[in-house]
Formats: sequence, C-alpha cells, structure tokens
Amino acid sequence: MRKIFIGRNGLRAGWRFAIFIAATWVLVQGAGWVITHPLGYKYDETSWVPTDFIVDGALTFGAAMFVAWIMGRFERRSLADYGLPTSGFGVLFLEGMLWGLATSAVVIAILLAVGAASLHGFALSGAAFARWAAVWFVAFLFVGFSEEFIYRGYSLVTLASGMGFWPAAALLSALFGVSHMFKPQESFLDIFNIIVFGLFWCLTFKRTGSLWFAIGFHAMSDYADMVIFAEPNTGNNGQPLAGHLLNVDLHGPAWLTGGICGTEASVVALGVLIATWFVFLRRFPDQMRANAKRRLPPAYGSDTGFVGRQLGE
Repeated sequence: MRKIFIGRNGLRAGWRFAIFIAATWVLVQGAGWVITHPLGYKYDETSWVPTDFIVDGALTFGAAMFVAWIMGRFERRSLADYGLPTSGFGVLFLEGMLWGLATSAVVIAILLAVGAASLHGFALSGAAFARWAAVWFVAFLFVGFSEEFIYRGYSLVTLASGMGFWPAAALLSALFGVSHMFKPQESFLDIFNIIVFGLFWCLTFKRTGSLWFAIGFHAMSDYADMVIFAEPNTGNNGQPLAGHLLNVDLHGPAWLTGGICGTEASVVALGVLIATWFVFLRRFPDQMRANAKRRLPPAYGSDTGFVGRQLGE
C-alpha cells in the first residue's frame, strides 16, 4: 500500500494533484455559498455578465493560490515554482497579450477577406465604451489567471514531476477541453481547438519558465474574441456579450466561422493557432539546444532553477 501513495520524492504526484483539485473545489464552493447566501450576491442566470466573471475568477484563483501555497509549504516550493515568479511579469505578460490580440485579429481579418464576416463600426461610444471595455477587461483577466494557474500552474508542474512534461500537458489539456463541454450546443471542433490552445499554453510555460505569457495571451484572446469583435458564444446562449465594442457579423458555414460557438470553433482559428505555434518556437527557442550549439555552459540554459528542471528543459 505504501508504494501506491509514496514515491522516491514523497507523496506521489497524482495524489498531490488530486488533493490540489479537491481542496480548491471545496474552498470555491464554500466561498460561493458565503457570497450567495449570507452576503446575498445574485448570479445572472440568463446571460454572461462581467461581475459574475470577476467573482468566479477571484474566488477560483484565490482558492487555487491558497491551496498551492499550503501544498508548497510541504513540498518546499513557492508560488514562483508553480509558474508565478515576480520576475518577467511585465514583459512576458504584455507580450502574451499582444500575441493574443494579434491571433484574434488575424482570424477576423481572414474571415473579412473571404466574405465570411462584416464590420459595421462601433457598438458603443464615449463613457459607455470606456466603462464596458474596462470592466470586461478585468473580467477576462480573472479568467486568464484562474484557468491558467489551475490547468498550467500547480497541476502541470506537479504532474510533470511524476509522468513527464508532455504526458502531463496532454492530460491537462484534455481535461481543459472536457471542462468546456458543459456549455450547451458545443461543437467537436470547438473542444478540439480548446485542447490545442491548452497544449500551446503548456508550451509557452515550458519555453518561458512562467505562466505570464500564457495568462496574457489567454485573457486577451478571449477579450478580443468576445468583447472587441463581438463574437457569439454558446455559454451566452449563442449571442455576443452585452457591452461588446464593435459590431461584427459572422455569416457562412459553421466550420468556417465557428457559428454560435464563435471563431474559436473554426478551421481558420485552428490554422492561425498552428502558425502561431511555429512562430512562437522561433521567438522562444529551446535554450538548452541553442546553448549546446554555441557551446555555452548549462548555467545559461533554461534548465536552471526548479521550473526548468520540472518541465524537462
């Protein structure tokens, strides 16, 4: 029985992952009960609103951070070891946001070029434009922080230490895709693309040594898709979000535009993501291989530090 639970590094990675997920879920459920009963917060049951995103994101990210901090006390690791170092936050985070905005814009540009989308100007103006743009930006920041830390932070580092980086990345990306199947009228291509996005964000963690690029990319790509370009989403009854910034109509077959799932479920998005993957590999090369070619000592490589060792650089 001991071998089932204990390995050479203590409690096995799978059990630590299970404890992290279970404890986070319990804390989120408990905090959710507190804000909806004693505090009287009401979730909107008819459509997506930014306050719900902010509340859910804050509860989930806060709970995951707290549980990871507790687990780290036993594992002798810090939150930086799980992908959130203070160094590199500004540069990598902002670059990730630029990449996320660019990929979404390229998808829309392609659809406009082939006649599968049309742009009809701004949906809002003045103070309303600024207010909705700001509140939705905060909402999707919390989405990026919470989802990336749960699926690509503690979980990825922990499982990679037990089963290797890419098996762990594949498992967590599959779970990431499955978690989106609970939205109504989801398509196969949407879930498949979400899994590919998950694998890409795992790659960004492996190459940059932190989650900052992935968090920025994730938050901004969702924001651009649903707020800037007013794309529909099945989680919002197949409609664009209230407070979107531009009036963009998608028309054409669902495989091309994504239909009510938004362009995330289109073959165009898949093609752009694959191209982005290759561009990213050129932008962030494997430092160990690059150093070997230049005959530099290992100290210059990305394998220095805990994160590099755990992710197999």
